[in-house]
Amino acid sequence: MKKKLAGMFLGLAMLMTLGGCASWNRFTKNVSSDVNNGLPREIKVYNAEGKVIFHEKGKFDISYKDRDLQYIDQKNRKHNIYLGDMTTVVVDELK
Repeated sequence: MKKKLAGMFLGLAMLMTLGGCASWNRFTKNVSSDVNNGLPREIKVYNAEGKVIFHEKGKFDISYKDRDLQYIDQKNRKHNIYLGDMTTVVVDELK
């Protein structure tokens, strides 16, 4: 009984110490995004002159690999944004 109680206390203490660190916050955001079909976000793609060439707001998950930004919108459509050498992408989480 004492071992179980000590184990539960240790586990609770570990969760409490992780609660304030950035990696724990990223983990909880990832879980929240997975469970709730994404987070409310805004995507802006800028060209070399700083002009917005693409803008999208919505609730979606985003993945990025090899100059390819992918997301699935709320209508279950997959979108790919292929990025060139002179483009910048900004993704902000909305409240």
